[in-house]
This record gives sequence, structure tokens and C-alpha cells, in this order.
Amino acid sequence: MKKTALIFGLLLAPFMASGQNLQKGDYGYLYCHMSGRGEWTAYALSRDGIHFHDLLGGNAVFNPEEHARIEGGTRDAYICRKHDGSGYLMVTTDMANHKSHTWNNYGIDLLTSDDLINWKSVTFDFRKGAEIFSDKDAPDVYKDFSTVNRVWAPQIFWNPNYQWPNGKRGGYFIYYSMLNSAEEKYDRMYYSYADESFTTLTKPRLLFDWGYATIDADINYLPSDGLYHMMIKKEGGKPGLFTSTAPALEGPWSLPSDDDYINFEGKKKCEGVSAFQLQGDSTWRIGYVEYSSRPVRYRICKADKYLSNFNSPRDIEGVEAPQHGSFMTLTREEYETLEQWSCKEESKYLAPNKNNPVIPGYFADPEILYAEKTGKYYLYPTTDGIVGWKNHDFKVYSSEDMKTWTRNGVMLDLQKDCSWANEKAWAPCIIERKYSRKDGKTTYKYFYYFVADGKIGVAVADNPEGPFKDALGHPLISQRPEGVKGGAVIDPDVFRDPKSGNYYLYWGNGFLAVSELNDDMTSIKEGSTRLLINRNQKGRYHYNEATYVFYRNGKYYFTWSENDTRSPNYQVRYAISDSPTSLTGQVEKKVLLAKDGRQGIWGTGHHSVIQKPGTDEWYIVYHRFSRPDAIKKGWNAGYYREICIDRLYFNEDGTLQAVKPSL
Repeated sequence: MKKTALIFGLLLAPFMASGQNLQKGDYGYLYCHMSGRGEWTAYALSRDGIHFHDLLGGNAVFNPEEHARIEGGTRDAYICRKHDGSGYLMVTTDMANHKSHTWNNYGIDLLTSDDLINWKSVTFDFRKGAEIFSDKDAPDVYKDFSTVNRVWAPQIFWNPNYQWPNGKRGGYFIYYSMLNSAEEKYDRMYYSYADESFTTLTKPRLLFDWGYATIDADINYLPSDGLYHMMIKKEGGKPGLFTSTAPALEGPWSLPSDDDYINFEGKKKCEGVSAFQLQGDSTWRIGYVEYSSRPVRYRICKADKYLSNFNSPRDIEGVEAPQHGSFMTLTREEYETLEQWSCKEESKYLAPNKNNPVIPGYFADPEILYAEKTGKYYLYPTTDGIVGWKNHDFKVYSSEDMKTWTRNGVMLDLQKDCSWANEKAWAPCIIERKYSRKDGKTTYKYFYYFVADGKIGVAVADNPEGPFKDALGHPLISQRPEGVKGGAVIDPDVFRDPKSGNYYLYWGNGFLAVSELNDDMTSIKEGSTRLLINRNQKGRYHYNEATYVFYRNGKYYFTWSENDTRSPNYQVRYAISDSPTSLTGQVEKKVLLAKDGRQGIWGTGHHSVIQKPGTDEWYIVYHRFSRPDAIKKGWNAGYYREICIDRLYFNEDGTLQAVKPSL
């Protein structure tokens, strides 16, 4: 027994010597953060550490007025486990800028919980000086605490080696930036210790002074080099997010290296850093706020196992109002408990659907047509609800008013009606063509362009609801345009130019090509294919896929989707051109259609547009993640989508107003 205990102690010794917050759980991640909608603490969950979804609709997980006893706002939430695994700890900046309209504050809040849902707290108002601290007779860093005017962004680190006056070992190292403008010129990093009850605090001690303002520190111990690493925002010297190292929590902390820092944001300002590791991965992820943009962006970049060589920044996914916060790994039991709690409370925060979706079930990539032959509207979506989009049939719906839709059944099934593909039936488009016969009568043909197994085909019918027949027995388009490397041959859009009478097919993912159709509508005019957006221009045009072109008042409107359809940030952009075969204008800066996380609306895109005949009344038809549950599926949310319709409005100058996605 003694021998086993000795071996265990020797194995544990290096860990205890270095200290570290307890890490537990391999099922998911909790992002605990201040809400960008207000000064409260919110939660979001993720299975993979990138694709999150809000709990409680992004609303407060506890009443900030109850726990922030100085100003009533909890900012910059940092969460971790108690060192012995018996519960959870949180620290927040006690501040309510929306009330005071200043960036001054006076203290911090320490919170404890047994279940991540119910919290108890104590508040420390530093202006009160010695009386609030557990070591009243210890030296003071200030002559007068009453003039303290900033105590920002506290964080926690368990230090098993800290020794209390009574000889007991172990304390929570709480570090934060502080400013007493009457006695110092800039914000500096300080620290205190809290005991295991997490209700007491020692007097502040200076952690370091580099000669300029430093805030928003985040400390982690790295077994890779045996050092403590601190990510921090430098507001002086060369500003930005940098790394410093130390052999011990209390220092000495090295000056940050100007050669390795988060520099890919250019001159954009960043703060609120939080480093974490993905389960089973020795490398790091660094979350931070990029606050120069509007709206503010919360970014996550990568770093190596030494918390250096920062790279590959991307926006956090699925959080409606991300802001300064922290990350914690979760067990399956913890994850599911939080999920169930949120679902139970969700009805208080998310209103039910009213007008959308317009048809039941999982569908995406909607194409809409008004058929002159029947005087009805027709909806042609992609059948959804299968991971990997491995569906094989297309359905059609009809309506007289775009409100009440009737399912007309399957109008094309790859497994029955297509000899060259049998799955991945995606993103159709259709056009009605009217022909005048010699006897004076009018006939109609419907040309339906569709994706099957990564190629574009064409089917033909005499009626808008079908039956449709594959016109060629082979794909219409199967190869990328000459010179284009990468991207997919998908997402066709057919358009008749009212000026020339020519018919065009737009297509491509990762690039945008246009081809003129021959009069038979089932072949491409030789030499007509043009590249409108190449892969190296995606960023300039904010382009990814799903082009839809329409005409109004002498102008051609090019609309398309940006980002991946599985991303909550899938959205619609547009440009106005003088030509159907070139982009003569600039992409409009404003997004046409985007998420509204406050309403649980995510992944809005891949649309079509229709004008109500005889009017200047326009509508946009699009898909979104099935509301409200699909977002909880993470990246798989993009396989569970639903069809929506909203009004599309124009400004007097012809530009489009941003669409407000509706319930």
C-alpha cells in the first residue's frame, strides 16, 4: 500500500510542482463569455471547439445585478473547475459601461457553483482598501485605494505551492490588470490569492511592469517546455496580442517577443485573449476579440504546442454575440445537463415560428418559378436531412399565393430517371420557355438544371410539376472552366436576358462561370463560357457559391452566398452590373441576408428571387438551419435546413435593403 502511494506521489509531483487548472472531460466545450448584446454572462456549447451554439438564446445564465454588487454588470467571464473537481469557479469584471458610460470600474466578482447553473458569489470593491482583504496587515501597493479606477479581466490559476500564514498549502492565483490613475500612469498586471472557499482575497501584488499598459492576460502551463505562458494585450510599445513566459506563476515574466505575435489582423485592434487546447491535441487554439470591425468579431486562431507560431484565424461559429470569455472542456454528463437545461428554458427566449418555414421537413437550395401556363408559383428545393447530402430525388411544391404550398410529389429521381448518377441531387434551377406554333397556339417547355454527383445535368418537361426526363443521358457540364483549379461544378442558375433574349447558365462553387445556352436549351454555345470570379478573387467578392441573377430597371443583380453552407455565418451578398456576362460594379458592402442569432436564425443563404407578376413586389426564397434545433448539431446543422420566404425591398437608388429574416 505504501509503495503504491509512493509511486503515485512521484508521478504526481511534476504536476503539483508546476500547478495547473484541473482539466476534465472529452465530450465537448463550454464557451463562457460576456454577451455582445449586454453586460451579462452567456454560455455556448460545442462538440469540436469551433462550431458552437448559444444556450438560453444567448441570454444571461444568471442575473448580473445579483452577483455584480458594485455596478450590476458581469464582463470578461473566466470559468474553470475547482482544483479538486468538486465544483466550478468563475471570476468576472464588475462593470456596467451601459450605465456609467465610462471604462472605469472598481472591483471584481468571485463566483462558485456545484452544477454550472446555480451560482453563489462575493464581490470585492477595491476602493474600500484593506478591510476587504484577508491579509489586512500586509504591505499595500497603493497609498490610497479609494482612487482605484480600473480592475479588469480577472482570471484564475490553481497554485498548489502557495503557502498561507497558517502553513496550509494551495491557493487560487487570481490575476488582473489594475489602474490607480492618481498613483500610476498606466494599467499594470497584479495578482491576489483566494483560499479554497473562493470567498477571500489577499491584497494585490504587482506581477510585472513593462513600462506601458498591459491588460487581458491569460496564463497556461505548457508541459512541452515546462514554462508558464501568458497571452496578453500590449497597449504600449508595439501594440497587439503577445506571449510572455515565466518559470513560475509569480514570475519573473519575460518581455514579450516582437517576432511572434498575432499579426495577421493587420492594424485591427484585438483583446480579450483566451487559449485552450482541443481534446487529444497538443497544439493550441487562441480565442480573442477583434474589435475594429463592425460588428465586432470573435476570432479563433491556431498555435503550436509551444503556444507560438500563430496562424489560420477564423470567426467563431454559431454564437450570436461573442465577446471576451473563456473555454472549458466538458464531460458528456455536463454537456447534456447544460443542453437539457437550456432546452427546457428556451421557450422563454425564442419565439415560435410563424410564417417560416413555408413547407414542412428538411429542404434547402430553393428555386422558385412563376409559371405563366398555370398562373401558379412552384418551389423546387434540394431534399435535405441526410448527412453528406446523399439524397437522390427532387420534389416540387405549388402555390397560388406563396403562402400555402401543396406537395406535388417527386418530379425527378436520380435512381430511376438518370443513367449517369444516382445520388447527391442538389441545387436545381428552372426556366419556363414559351413557343408560338404556326397555328397560332402557344406551347410551353420547362428546362430544369440540376446537380447530380458533382456534375450539372438538364431535364425537360411540358408542365412545371413534371414529369421531367433527363434530356441528354449525360451531364451538360462536368468539368471546371479551363485554367480553374479547385472548386466544384455545382449550383446552376438559369437566366433570360430581357435585352438580348439570350439565355445564360451561371454555375460554380469557389468560382463563378457563365455559359450561353444554345436555342435548344440543352447545350452550351461553343466558346461562350466566361469566368466572372476566379478562386483567387473569392475574398474580394465575398463569394463562395449559389449565384442567382435577376434584372430590374436596366440593371443586372448578381447575388450569391458567402461561406460554407454548414456554417452559421452562411449569408448572401450582391453586386449590381450593367451586363449579364461581366461584373461591372462593386460588391455592395452591406450583407443582403444574414443570421439573426437573437431569434435563433442561422445559416441563411442559397436563395432565389421572384417578382410578383405585374408589380414591383419582390421576394427572396432561401434556406436556413432548421429552427431552433439544427444549430445544436454543430457542423452537421448544414444537413438539416428549411425553406423560408421574405420580402425583398429596394432603395430609391436601386440598391437592396438588408433582408430581415422572419419567423
